[in-house]
Amino acid sequence: MMNGKRPNSDRRAFQKRLRVDAKEMTASATADFESSRLCTDVSSALEYLKNLFNCEKFDGCLPPIVLKHQLYSILPSRTAVDKKLGEMRENCQIRLFKFGSEANVFMIVTTSDYKTHVLKHCRELSPVLIERTLSLISTCPDIYVSKQRFADLQFDEKEIPELVKVGVLTIRDVGSWWLAVPGAGLFVKSFLAGRKYLLSAIKKSKMQQVLQQDLLQRPLPKAVKLGSVYHLHDLIGADLVEG
Repeated sequence: MMNGKRPNSDRRAFQKRLRVDAKEMTASATADFESSRLCTDVSSALEYLKNLFNCEKFDGCLPPIVLKHQLYSILPSRTAVDKKLGEMRENCQIRLFKFGSEANVFMIVTTSDYKTHVLKHCRELSPVLIERTLSLISTCPDIYVSKQRFADLQFDEKEIPELVKVGVLTIRDVGSWWLAVPGAGLFVKSFLAGRKYLLSAIKKSKMQQVLQQDLLQRPLPKAVKLGSVYHLHDLIGADLVEG
């Protein structure tokens, strides 16, 4: 049974807390959700969540994207998760990206997936600029890049607008840029639609309760390209769901 409670924060006033009972899930969703229990570390949890992201739903226009807080729905210690992610980021195994305008929400893409994505969607760039960009991705762990960092890697100032144009960069402030995932707007739009749909289903249900099985069996709107299990890990990790 999923049970809704009104959060204290005005910002989340429209959202309902849900109680998740895995026993009431559909067979396939139960298998997917139960698989998360086999994850014992950040690497295995990332791989599990990556596998929930169906790139074909986005016509191959996106790499697998995981939200940082989804890991909190799987692993018991948020501090340990943050520490390991920090190590993986410093070693350039993964890249973190801002999620829209949210200050504390981050998307995670493995560095190898991101480099493949950049190569695929930035073919209009010159070979030299592509090579420099891949070098930047492989050596700079930060989520933004300064003008000085570009200079250190021998970027020409005229090349930066080209990276903005193809979506590899977005403007942070004067003299610095966020690294970005080209086409990520498709993901953000679908993700927010899925979250809104699930929360609305709970809000409209009798006594703000609904069987998990019933929720997962409902056909998702066309705008929602991610599965219900993917969204449940979002709701749990974002503290919108009590597990």
